[in-house]
Amino acid sequence: MVDEMDLLRDLKATEAVRPRAFDEARTVLRAAMAAEGAPEPETAPRRRARWGTRRTAGVAAALVAASVATALVVTSSPTPGEPPVKATAGNPVLTRLVAEITPLPAKAPGDATLEIRNQSPTSDALGRNGIGLFTDDGTYYWGNDKSALRRAVVRKDGGDDVFKRDIAVALYAVKGDIATARARMAVANLAPGTDQDPERQRIEKLKGLAKARGEKYVPPKPRTPEEKQEIDDNHIWSNAVDALIAAPENPQVRAGVLRIMATMPKVEVTKTTTAGQPTLTLVDTWPTAGKISEKLVVNAGTGRPVALTGSAPDAPSTTVYYHTSRVRLADIEAGRF
Repeated sequence: MVDEMDLLRDLKATEAVRPRAFDEARTVLRAAMAAEGAPEPETAPRRRARWGTRRTAGVAAALVAASVATALVVTSSPTPGEPPVKATAGNPVLTRLVAEITPLPAKAPGDATLEIRNQSPTSDALGRNGIGLFTDDGTYYWGNDKSALRRAVVRKDGGDDVFKRDIAVALYAVKGDIATARARMAVANLAPGTDQDPERQRIEKLKGLAKARGEKYVPPKPRTPEEKQEIDDNHIWSNAVDALIAAPENPQVRAGVLRIMATMPKVEVTKTTTAGQPTLTLVDTWPTAGKISEKLVVNAGTGRPVALTGSAPDAPSTTVYYHTSRVRLADIEAGRF
């Protein structure tokens, strides 16, 4: 195993990026999105990279290559006279929105959410990012078109359980202890029983990188407390955003995610306008990772995700917008969508 951050700094050559392989990738660390080209059929997209999570050398190398191909930006304009507000334990903007969302019933018509990601803030036309389906239990299906999505659903060719854990933590965060919610969200991407010691993982990955290069392993400097906190915050943010994207039509998930976001120490919240609609833009940054940042735009009245951006120095940019609707799984299986 090789750490993505070390690959980013040190890797000299990378393997070719498979088309569509990072449709779900948001690159908290390198602002990567899917590479150009036709999607591969009927394979669930990989989750985006996180700082210090486990990933094979091949995938991490592809992420590095993808980072020079495409980044995400959000085209939201700040509301005049509205400066960014840093999140605190009681961020007034997010806290007010959470209060408005929480009383809403969790169940909406249907039993799944259809999601189209494209480059338009107003049109839900199918684009190069294909079409995804999240069932209410968190199972994820994907296809490059409607026919491929239907086949994936019929064959039960869904993704892993990681979104289910993200969603479960978000639901707990609505009324649960927020410190506990943060701790659980930080590791929600890790399967039960997985080694959660980041320093031990880091050492093993660096040893693997040195061995792969035929070099002598040199122990790295220990992480500073600031770096450790930044890594934790990166994981909390990343997993919370995953929960929001996996269950955008569930107001309880939205409330839990935004309650967690309100406690993020470096998050700034700005009132914005996107496609003529009032939105909130949440920005989190990880300076020690190399001026990396990520922006999440949500509807100012509902908290639904609107768009997402990952930013890194010297990277091109493109916008990804989210268009979601409630559907019945039976209708997808029958091709009625």
